[in-house]
Amino acid sequence: MRDTLTTPFWQDAYRSLPEEVRHRYLAHLESAERWELGIDATIEAASRAKAALARLLHPPGKPRSAH
Repeated sequence: MRDTLTTPFWQDAYRSLPEEVRHRYLAHLESAERWELGIDATIEAASRAKAALARLLHPPGKPRSAH
């Protein structure tokens, strides 16, 4: 295996393939891993942006309404 797959899940997926077909599917696994990492990064960024916006709209010391 080339050192292109970085996450244990995708490395294990690659190793689980029969030796004779690994080269055929490596590009697909690399692409899937890039998509997964990109989606994870997007979710993380959106979560941080949401938290920052919440801090701007609800500054500390100002009690929130229970309703």
